[in-house]
Amino acid sequence: MLDVASFLNSKDIAAHWRKIGFCAQCTPLQAAYLVWQNDRMTLPQRHAAWEEIAALPDCAVAEGERKGRMEIPDALAGSLHEFLRAFMRLQNDLLSRFFCADESAVYRYAVLYKGEEDWHRDGWIYGSADECFADADEDGDPDVICLRLTKQWIGENRAITLTAKPDRTPVAIDADGTDEGERDLLQAFEWMWFDFPTPFRRGDLVVSRHSPFGSVMHGEPFVLTRLCSWGSADYVKNRIREEMGCYRTADGYLEHHRKNGDWSDMTAHGWFQREDGSIYSECMHHYLDLEFLREPLTGARRILKTFSAFERGEIGAELLADAYHVLLCEEHAKREREKLSCYLDEWLRLAGIE
Repeated sequence: MLDVASFLNSKDIAAHWRKIGFCAQCTPLQAAYLVWQNDRMTLPQRHAAWEEIAALPDCAVAEGERKGRMEIPDALAGSLHEFLRAFMRLQNDLLSRFFCADESAVYRYAVLYKGEEDWHRDGWIYGSADECFADADEDGDPDVICLRLTKQWIGENRAITLTAKPDRTPVAIDADGTDEGERDLLQAFEWMWFDFPTPFRRGDLVVSRHSPFGSVMHGEPFVLTRLCSWGSADYVKNRIREEMGCYRTADGYLEHHRKNGDWSDMTAHGWFQREDGSIYSECMHHYLDLEFLREPLTGARRILKTFSAFERGEIGAELLADAYHVLLCEEHAKREREKLSCYLDEWLRLAGIE
């Protein structure tokens, strides 16, 4: 049996699937999507997994409204096997085009280091991918996680971008300026949406690599209020009261997403924090990446604990408001006090601070 849980980015969701036996219920199409969205697998590993999936019973990739939005040929929309083979052929073809010497194109690269969020772009341009790899490997820095190389055709809106390990193993490949058919095939997985089971409930303190604005973070915690995969039955389980037809609305959204939702609709909603500790309501678009927060909350992060307790029904609105105000004031006072470090202790005593 294919271990589909191993394709998940979230260890907590993977453990939940194994506990409830969902791996046996996961469809081949869902498994193929999980391979696509996995952020640990290399391209050869993805292809090996897709080959395994292509050996399972065939099924349709898209029907109805979603099929129309994907705009892929009927032969591919009607057969997961044919779709996966075509998708892998295109990726392999893009790899060949990427490494093929071409005087009308130039190369550049960026580096992602361990523990950092931003890619560090090298300022030079090169005549080949080999030159990029050689330059990046010149220092032999062990903290390099990935390289992102771009082949740009001069004077054209055409480029191929390869993400690779330091040992040159391909991780992902994408392209701009391709013909319409290739573009539609490359984007096909982005038009998919699934309501997978998760272990999360309203009020859980969770952590995500993704900010509400799409950027990749390193463990931004927030308080979960709801998932896009919840219908009215889940609202009842999570103590979400029926107000202004919200149960009917939840079921309507769920049915809409099942028909034509895409990967950006796979949202988790909750309470997030600004730098000053204040709270705002937003969503992030990768609920399959969520994990439980296990690190202790300190400083302004303690406010998330307050909102978690409120969402769980453990404290009332009055205590929520009071605690939020007190914790914000405490953190503001700490920041203001730090500004006084430039003064001598004697001066602070004269000012009544010490």
